[in-house]
Amino acid sequence: PNMSNHIHVITMGGTIDKDYPRLTSGYAFEFGDESAASRILNAHPNLGVSFDVKSICKKDSLEITDHDRGLLFDAIFKTFKSSSSSSSSQNPRIVVTHGTDTMIETALALQRELGDSNCASIAFTGATKPERFIDSDASFNVGLAVGATSVCSPGSVVICMNGNVVPAEECMRTGDGIFTWR
Repeated sequence: PNMSNHIHVITMGGTIDKDYPRLTSGYAFEFGDESAASRILNAHPNLGVSFDVKSICKKDSLEITDHDRGLLFDAIFKTFKSSSSSSSSQNPRIVVTHGTDTMIETALALQRELGDSNCASIAFTGATKPERFIDSDASFNVGLAVGATSVCSPGSVVICMNGNVVPAEECMRTGDGIFTWR
């Protein structure tokens, strides 16, 4: 495929972007100013890709509304338009960071909304622990999603979690939180 070397990262919030509280003690996590994906990608100076990051919302995925999903869809359509107007005419690569509870639901809604107009390789990912935690799966999952966008066909919407790249329509989450095939 004629894939771009540029990644469009779109953030929706979720555990991946949660940060330690600034004012209160305990586990009342907040969303920080910089996204986890931005910190992860900026920490690797030898990436073979460039990237930009756009925040749609900073919410736990159980709080994401249809309006928030509509803003995501609009951002992706704008990415299509800017990619089609560029001289390189390469297929866009999009990584969406999202909370894990409703990630599949949003990915499926996006797939329905885009239909045959999807010219991108779109990968959803997140984390089971905040990226700020030393034992977080965030950097592994973001790397998996970036890599997946280089090999998945244009028009694909995939979930990239737990070392698996699964088409959204074939993805399920097991009782212990693992994203896998139905």
